[in-house]
Amino acid sequence: MKSEEQLLVEARKELRAVLRAESVRTSFWDLLKERTHGIIFPQYRIAFAALASIVVGLFAGYLIFSPDRSPQITVAEADPILSPAGMPGSFPEGETHFGNLRFIDSDASDGSIEFTFDAVSPVHIRGNINDNRIQKVLAYALINDQNPGVRLRSVNAFAARANTVKLPDREVKAALISALKSDENPGVRREALKALQSFPFDEEIKQVFLHVLMRDTNSAMRIAAINGLDSARFTGSHSDENLLTVLKDRMLTDENTYVRIRAKAVLQEVKHQ
Repeated sequence: MKSEEQLLVEARKELRAVLRAESVRTSFWDLLKERTHGIIFPQYRIAFAALASIVVGLFAGYLIFSPDRSPQITVAEADPILSPAGMPGSFPEGETHFGNLRFIDSDASDGSIEFTFDAVSPVHIRGNINDNRIQKVLAYALINDQNPGVRLRSVNAFAARANTVKLPDREVKAALISALKSDENPGVRREALKALQSFPFDEEIKQVFLHVLMRDTNSAMRIAAINGLDSARFTGSHSDENLLTVLKDRMLTDENTYVRIRAKAVLQEVKHQ
């Protein structure tokens, strides 16, 4: 049995502990007022309080709406191939290729982990070459694929059916023009020119043919370009000083005899139209 004196000592200790705890629980606003008391002039205290409220509000908004704290798509919300039920065997080896793995949370001590990655899966397509979706894929491959064989097969597909297209897709036409001007493979450039010859002749096609005639180092490409110009009908805006200048230059300076002869013939034809 504790004596009354011991009980009194313990009661005093508990009281001091409670008082210390209460002093620590001073609110943020009380602490702010205490620290700023006497520093801020009375007439500015209301304005300062409003400013402090705005700052706290902005900070709270940042915590709530910052991208790192926005809702994340979980595995269960993603494509069915990534759902937990579909995970076993969902990624057959050799079909889907993964790369660029980036961990968001690599600590698996709680049983969960979070990361992002890039996945590339092969797609099998069979359809008509005139299908706009197929043409866009081929146009992309023609410009971006690193394999010259893929670029050549893509442009061959366009060239084989170009004469059946009355109004070519703008994206396809732009891809063919880009390939004709800049592809390092002469076979790709030749097929691109062949495809463009089947399109309605316009200012864009005329300009790219003139570009080839002036700048392509392959004499076969220059011959194909001048033949393309010869087969066109130069009327209206298609016959201009730029055309005449290029033809005169090639007639006089081209290292290939056939190009010089053809340039002279086309020049005479244009002048008499």
